[in-house]
Amino acid sequence: MVRGTTVWWGPGTWAADPAEPSVRGMPDTVVSLFDAHVTAHPDAVALSSGDGSVRWTRREYAAKAARLASAFRALGVRPGDTVALLLGNRPEWQLSDLAALLVGATPFSLYVTAPPTESAALVDRARARLIVADPDLLHDDHLPAGVPVVTVDELDRLPTDPAFVPHVPRPDDVATLIFTSGTTGEPKGVELTHAAIVFQLRALDSIVRLDGGATVSYLPHAHIVDRVIGHYATLVGGTSVTTVADPATLFDVLQRVRPRLFTSVPRIWQRVERLMREMLRDGATPEQVASRFGLDGAQWLITGSAPLPAATHAFFASLGLPLHDLWGLSETVAVATYTGPDDAYRDRDGTVGRPLPGTSVRLADDGEILVRGPHLARGYRDDPRGTAAAFVDGWFHTGDLGEWRGEFLAITGRKKDLIVTAGGENISPSRVEDVVAASPLVDQVLIIGDGRPFLVALVVPDFAELDRHGLHGAPEQVVADPRTRALLGTALDTANRTLGRAERIRAHAILPRPWTGDSGELTPTLKLRRGAVEQRNRALIDELYAPRDSSETAVTP
Repeated sequence: MVRGTTVWWGPGTWAADPAEPSVRGMPDTVVSLFDAHVTAHPDAVALSSGDGSVRWTRREYAAKAARLASAFRALGVRPGDTVALLLGNRPEWQLSDLAALLVGATPFSLYVTAPPTESAALVDRARARLIVADPDLLHDDHLPAGVPVVTVDELDRLPTDPAFVPHVPRPDDVATLIFTSGTTGEPKGVELTHAAIVFQLRALDSIVRLDGGATVSYLPHAHIVDRVIGHYATLVGGTSVTTVADPATLFDVLQRVRPRLFTSVPRIWQRVERLMREMLRDGATPEQVASRFGLDGAQWLITGSAPLPAATHAFFASLGLPLHDLWGLSETVAVATYTGPDDAYRDRDGTVGRPLPGTSVRLADDGEILVRGPHLARGYRDDPRGTAAAFVDGWFHTGDLGEWRGEFLAITGRKKDLIVTAGGENISPSRVEDVVAASPLVDQVLIIGDGRPFLVALVVPDFAELDRHGLHGAPEQVVADPRTRALLGTALDTANRTLGRAERIRAHAILPRPWTGDSGELTPTLKLRRGAVEQRNRALIDELYAPRDSSETAVTP
């Protein structure tokens, strides 16, 4: 492999140091930088499994990836091809992804929980030359005609090509393909280059040093966050990554790994909050609580993908474990704005931080957030019209709406999701939903009102929280209980007091079942498919708008 260097053009200058092949002075591709790490510290642990069965040094990892790349070559994979990965959180996923890069192919991941027919459509759209799969996840519907499959159990036994030479990528070569979650239409294939990924990891390293640190891989590989934290952090940043195959073991693995950097989504942070509060009520000290979850050594704890309730932020800050908001999209290699370890929560409350070093962020006249920087995607695969619409004069039009609060950016809604009421009021449903979801009694909420005279809400309660209020039994029974209706009614009244007149919720329905990916109402990244939820609850929504006694604001399905 060939080594090279790139120039950091953000604030400050980083010089190359041959003895320190970290992201300071890094080579200019994912592959060449990993080669530099292997050369500098070959015996450092690069990749482990949560159960302890795998523990590969950088040298072992590189050798295994080179052998597998040779096997991919023998199977007919060539530079420019695409390799699909259908694997859970296990070291063989990282291995297969790196091997695809070494043969010059573009790897991309399928969501292991997605319907097989949807995955097959993506394999077809990506023009995959090969599928690498866990046999326990593989179904016939995953297999478009003519695409060969190798299972993870076969990787060590595949024949190799004796004439194989690792491919040397260029900075502008596509290093991965990320399909968007498709909340508002067909998923788009986001093409991310080596240069974009390298830039992103350099920027993150400027906030918290990556080389020599540790983190875990437990989020879906098809999502850009796990690619950055659970894969490129090793290849580009020199971080040791431990994979977590069973989500139930996450906290045990964290306790052993004690990551320097850890990121999660709000629902998991709220789960951790509940567990921590129980421990504190049982007499544990804050230090013991942080240690039990393996977070006491973390320098940067990150939350993203959706707003985190202020009460949860305040709780972690009170324990000396402040959570930091980041914002970005697949098209920005995960991060465009950030709050760092030195940013006090009181100064950044309700925001997603400042622009990443080397990145420009501005607001269009209609409030849409625009981003420019070296970490932007090259475009959308086979979609010149979509690319031209989203990437204009070097600026990526994110579709998110925002406002500046001093030097920090706040997300106020999604441009395509704006509700225009019958009275002509423009309302961001996500803002209203965030206010309602701040109640611990609310698990999920959807606001409806486009073209209607007022807003209504579909609410899925947090049944664990209701249980603490003495409401037990089957979900249908709990929802029908007048005490549940009273509690949720009070929570919505509290939310309404903080909302503007047009934003207030006039009626609501309490649902007994959460929205899930299996039902098609959530994307694999747990984003709400608004159209699907509204369609399945059309009759209930119409009932909410039916004339009734003004004192009757709750409907039970």
